[in-house]
Amino acid sequence: MLGTGCLKGCLGKAALLGVVGGVALAGWIWGPELRRRFAEEEGGVEVLPSPELADAALDRFERFRRGELGDRLSLSALDVSSVIRYAAPGMLPGGVSRVEVEFYDGVVRLTARVLVEAFPGLPTLDGILGFLPDTVSISVVGHLAPLDENGIALVVHGVYASFIPVPLPDGMTPSILTVLGRRSRAGLPEDALPFSLPDGVQSAHVLRDRLILVRGD
Repeated sequence: MLGTGCLKGCLGKAALLGVVGGVALAGWIWGPELRRRFAEEEGGVEVLPSPELADAALDRFERFRRGELGDRLSLSALDVSSVIRYAAPGMLPGGVSRVEVEFYDGVVRLTARVLVEAFPGLPTLDGILGFLPDTVSISVVGHLAPLDENGIALVVHGVYASFIPVPLPDGMTPSILTVLGRRSRAGLPEDALPFSLPDGVQSAHVLRDRLILVRGD
């Protein structure tokens, strides 16, 4: 269990998760490149999401919002994945597991193990996969973009399913995002997931392999 107080446990988790809200919609698996990179950085030891990393990330986020860490906060994919997996499991839909996120070259990759029976809309994939197992791996790749003064959006470049190496047809993207929890919003393209920015955060973007939060006045 994380050693955080009520304020950080309730407000901090919700605020930090809001920045990468699509992660909380579906859950994600590490890509092979990210596994290799972490292994190299840690001298051959693979680093995985953990409650300790989640606790540390939430503590840094709260200090950032109080103005103690300057105007920018840099979070790794490992930080974000740890928070999503261990600090707010109740925010994930039932039927979603192994929540992870990857950042690379400014791109966001979200991958999920989704229990098919929990999402009636997923059988639309049957024509692509030939059959559906009990669980399906779904990845969403895109970039963060401003949406309005209070939010950002993950603009989706492609959606991948299980072991298919090429993206699914673009026409399937809106329905799959709806299955994963997308809700309509004024001015929101059909291929984008909207997220609200937490109080005190002016903007968020991905720079190379880091999520950068910019504090507002």
